Amino acid sequence: MNIVKFAYYDEFCCSGVDCADSCCKYWHIDISKKEYLEYKNMKCSSALKTAFEGAFKIKQNPTDFVYAEIRLKEDGSCPMLDKDSLCMLHKELGENALSLTCQIFPRLHMKVGNDTVMQSCNATCSRVTEILMEHPEGLCIIEEVYNGKDRYINNNLFTLPRLAPNRKELTYYWPVLNAQIDILQNRSFTVPERMLILGYFCQKTEEYIKNGEISRIAPLAEMLLENELCQKIVKSLTPNQSDKRIADSSVKILYKMSRTAQNSSSAFISQSFRRIMGRLAAKAFSIGNGEPEIAFNEEEYIKLTEAFRKIMDERPYIIENLLVNLVFSQNIMDGVWYNYFALAVFYNTLKLCVPVFLKEDYNDKELAAALTYAVKLVLNTNLAKSNVLLDSILQKKSTLPYAVFLIC
Repeated sequence: MNIVKFAYYDEFCCSGVDCADSCCKYWHIDISKKEYLEYKNMKCSSALKTAFEGAFKIKQNPTDFVYAEIRLKEDGSCPMLDKDSLCMLHKELGENALSLTCQIFPRLHMKVGNDTVMQSCNATCSRVTEILMEHPEGLCIIEEVYNGKDRYINNNLFTLPRLAPNRKELTYYWPVLNAQIDILQNRSFTVPERMLILGYFCQKTEEYIKNGEISRIAPLAEMLLENELCQKIVKSLTPNQSDKRIADSSVKILYKMSRTAQNSSSAFISQSFRRIMGRLAAKAFSIGNGEPEIAFNEEEYIKLTEAFRKIMDERPYIIENLLVNLVFSQNIMDGVWYNYFALAVFYNTLKLCVPVFLKEDYNDKELAAALTYAVKLVLNTNLAKSNVLLDSILQKKSTLPYAVFLIC
C-alpha cells in the first residue's frame, strides 16, 4: 500500500495549552455506542465522573457507529475541558481513552482505490494553519510505501469518504487532482488568477466527464501549464473591478451562509456570522417575487477586501497553501464543478471574514487564529457544501462568471 501525503503531515503535534484556539470548543462530537457505554462505566476520578454527568445526548436515530454526541456547555466548550484548556479525560487516562474523533483530529485519512491512502490535516485546527504559514515554499506532496504502523489505517478507520475501486471517478481522480494542485501552485499568476484558471479547467473537465471524454482531461491539464494560454484565460474571465456585481455576489453568498448558520447549534458559528454581517450592515429587502436583494455598507466592504488584499500582497503563499490543502481532501464524488464552486465560496469567506477577526496590528499567531476561524465558518457545519445553500445556488447560477465574482 502507498501513502500520499503532504510533507508537513508528520510535523503536526498538538499545541496543548499554547493553542490559540481549542478543538474542545464549538465542535459537536459524535461517539459510537461502544464509546458511550465505556464512558458510562469508566473507572475514573470523581471529578471526571462529575464531568460525565449530562455530557452525552443520544442521537434521534442512533446507530452503533453514531450513537450519541457530546453535549457542549453554554460557552461552547466540551464538558471534559479543564481550566488549563486541556482534556481531563486525556490527562487522566491517556489518548486511547478519547473518542475516535478526538484521537484522530485534525488528521485526515482517505482510501483511494485498493492501494493508496491520502493523508493531510484539517485547517480548522489553528496549529495546522500555523504550519501552513511556515511553508512559504509551498506544500510538497510525497509518496511512500506504507510502513504498517498507523493504527487508524490498520483498523480501517478513515475520516473521509472512500473512493472505492469500482467508482467511475477513480478513472480521472489523479489527473484532476494533479492538475488542480499544479494550477494553484503556479506562481506566475496571482492567487485570484489561479482560481480563474482552475475554474476554466474544472468547467471543461465537467463537460468532458458528462460527454464520456475522460481522455481529454490530461491533455487539457498539460495545456494549462502554458502561461501564454493561461494569460488569455485570465484576461477573458477577469471582470471590471468597478462592476458592482462583484461586491453584490460576495455579500449575497455570505448572507445566505449567515441565514443557514441560524440553524446551527454552534454558538461560535451563529455569533461569528452576526459579527460579520453587522460589520457589513447587511440587510435583505424584497423586489417582486425574486430572490431578496442585499443592502450593505460598501465602504466597509472595500475596507475588508483591501485588508485581505494586503495579506495576499505580503504573503500570498498562505492562501495558496490553504486552497491546496482543501483541494487535497475534497470528495471528487461530489463532482469536479461542485467542488470548485465550494472552493470559490471558501475563498470568498476568507476574503471577507479574515479581516473581521483581526486587529489592525496583529502578529502571526493572531493571523493564524483569524484564518482558522474563517475556515471553521465554512467547514465546521459544512456550510459551503450544504445542500440548502450550494445546491440551490448551482441550480440557478452554475456559471463560471458567477463564481468569478466571488474571487475577484
